[in-house]
Amino acid sequence: MGVPARLMVLLTAVAGGVDAAAFIELDEVFVANQTGNGVLLAIGIADSMLPGHATEGVLGPAASLLGFCVGGVATAWASRLLPHWALLGFEAGLLVLAAALAWAPPALCAGVLASAMGAQSVYAVRAGVPGVTTTVVTGTLAALFVRATGGTRERQSAPLLALVWLAYFAGALGGAAVVLA
Repeated sequence: MGVPARLMVLLTAVAGGVDAAAFIELDEVFVANQTGNGVLLAIGIADSMLPGHATEGVLGPAASLLGFCVGGVATAWASRLLPHWALLGFEAGLLVLAAALAWAPPALCAGVLASAMGAQSVYAVRAGVPGVTTTVVTGTLAALFVRATGGTRERQSAPLLALVWLAYFAGALGGAAVVLA
């Protein structure tokens, strides 16, 4: 196992630890596992559609998903200009920022932590270790960011990746709506 593969294992461990800690401390929201947030967001939306139910279950997953997208897209663009170590420094800075914001509302902390995980996911895609995305099945979103910001040939596959994730979300929303009704 070479250095890049070992680094991917380490980054995956970081993602698992950050995700578990955030889930416990930030109102049961994932920051690395955006597939899980798709399900939580779908449940929150479905629940809020019922008479007398609030939208409180929507903010955390939405903030995390948005944060992941911002971190992922920013890193995808930056990875074309900066050395790989700088991208890891960006992730580390976001993790430090999230720790400094421990007093802030949970959704803000989740958004910042998710930005770090988005940055890490794109770094992992750029590292090119086959089959390793470091943040569970969120690799689909990371691959989307890389391809959407690439050349014409790369961008051609981006709509399919977006459709796959949106189909997963729609299925989760439909399933949540049926069960909660």
